[in-house]
Amino acid sequence: MTTGTKQDKIIDAYVELLSEHGTAEATIDATARLSGLSKAGLLHHFPSRQALDDGLVSRLRTLIAEDVAAMAHDPKQAVHYYLASSLDDSSSLERMVVAATRLAQRGHEEAAQALRSGRDQWYAVLLEALGDPALAKLALLAGDGLSYHQDITRGERDGFVTANTLDELVPLLQNRQTAS
Repeated sequence: MTTGTKQDKIIDAYVELLSEHGTAEATIDATARLSGLSKAGLLHHFPSRQALDDGLVSRLRTLIAEDVAAMAHDPKQAVHYYLASSLDDSSSLERMVVAATRLAQRGHEEAAQALRSGRDQWYAVLLEALGDPALAKLALLAGDGLSYHQDITRGERDGFVTANTLDELVPLLQNRQTAS
């Protein structure tokens, strides 16, 4: 969890519930308990579930902007950065993406739009780095697949993705780029 304001702690608790248990378990009551507040205390900061959702989406947009800026800082490392960050299921951004995906799956259009916007921004950086739309999409989808793998294994190492996976994937994409 982030250290910060009560609003930050509430959003952190909500993200944890959504990412670990889904939307059915991420109630106002459960979020209040996990954040160490009473229901009234939570409602003081977020007067409705919609307000809580909006707070989550706002933070998601901020985290995406920060991530895209970091990724674009060194285009030669953009593919490695994107794939490595997709493997880090403990990062605030990855947990936020999982939580927002849960909301989007339940019809929350703002969450879906924020996720699509993030996808487009990451794709733009990968396209600049690789110079080929198909390779950029392949890198983007490989990162999504790595993130999905982390989500379904929940930290259990089953040998499918290992420490060498990035060392295998990144050169394939970058060597393909130079062969084009």
